[in-house]
Amino acid sequence: MGHAFRRVTGRLAPALLAQSAPFLSMIIPKFGLHPKPEPFLIIAVCLLMVAALRAARAEALNDRHAGWLGVAIGFGIACKMQFLALGLVPLFLLDRRRLFVVLPLATVAGFLVFTSPAIPSRDIWFDWVGRMVLHSGAYGAGAATVVDAGRYPKAIIGLFGSKLIFSIVFFASLLSLAGYARLRRRGLIRPEPLARLLAGILCAQVFLILIIAKQAAAHYMVPALMLTGPSLAILWVLSGKVFPVRPHRRVWIGLGMALGLITVQAVWKQNTELVRWTRDAQGFDMGRFKACAKIDFDSSSSLAYAFLRGDLNTGGRYSAKLASRMPTDTYAWFINDHTWWKRGFMQWNRRLDITEVAASYPCLVFRGNQPYTALPTAIQQIPGFKPDDICEVGEEGIFTRGIKCDGSPLAK
Repeated sequence: MGHAFRRVTGRLAPALLAQSAPFLSMIIPKFGLHPKPEPFLIIAVCLLMVAALRAARAEALNDRHAGWLGVAIGFGIACKMQFLALGLVPLFLLDRRRLFVVLPLATVAGFLVFTSPAIPSRDIWFDWVGRMVLHSGAYGAGAATVVDAGRYPKAIIGLFGSKLIFSIVFFASLLSLAGYARLRRRGLIRPEPLARLLAGILCAQVFLILIIAKQAAAHYMVPALMLTGPSLAILWVLSGKVFPVRPHRRVWIGLGMALGLITVQAVWKQNTELVRWTRDAQGFDMGRFKACAKIDFDSSSSLAYAFLRGDLNTGGRYSAKLASRMPTDTYAWFINDHTWWKRGFMQWNRRLDITEVAASYPCLVFRGNQPYTALPTAIQQIPGFKPDDICEVGEEGIFTRGIKCDGSPLAK
């Protein structure tokens, strides 16, 4: 993306500003490490911006410009539905025929290509999307009123308020576009195609926030946050048309240094946190509990729990293979309802009775990061249950019965 901005502007500064996009919010690198759609959304935004820049700077538009834009949008929607909002990015770049005919056709084609492996599950997907759109709560829950009028405005304000750099760049872009439009009407500056791209970016960001405010979560904003870097790059171009060279350079050098310092500090902090979490999680030796049932509750860092979560997202199609490779004394206890499965006690795709399993082992070891919910639930569901030891391991809590956290037997 940075290379594309350099080709378009011929300058390094806007290229660096655009390329800084993944680091202007720690949500992006944090979720970029997860096996989730977010890493692909980062790629989709970059592809979309490359295609949009080519269209913005083209001397004569052709259908290929709209086609590549559509493919990038279709890929993004295939990754996560809210990417649909970024279909507004080329709103002011294309003529009517390409905007309303070529772009939608290319978007649909791209979406179908990238979702083709999931076509047999289309009935599940359509039902899911229908509930998401028509209901006001999370994951299609709540009343069939589309939005919760009492909560929705607060959620929108909260999304803007929680992302300081994003909000500053967003409102600075609005002011810059207003100033640009006024100067253009007075004939004081020449037209700048990137201003039309910035207008589309702002429309896409607003629409995305309106979509995700139904179920406000920071990582749903990844596509909008990724557009912050390109917005800064275009602001650099627009401000260069108004301010003298030296003041313009000084201001942007200062801004770049400030963003760099903030980013380095945030990246260092997050990396240190991840290292600490990993060290703490791997440093606790579960091998000391060989005779015990290991019960992972929401959300444990154990390998078996991670594989089970992934397997259940596929409908349990790999449970048989995984069960043959994983320990037989490890269980999962979902104390919350999840998207594709309900709460309950499981070993792979088999639902079990936690009281029977608890009675068949001399000791139990529970592990997860929601002990405040799991412990009261264990006391409620397992007859006579009382924890013999409780300890913390990084972000997780562990409680045991019949053995201590260090693996030593209980005092007689």
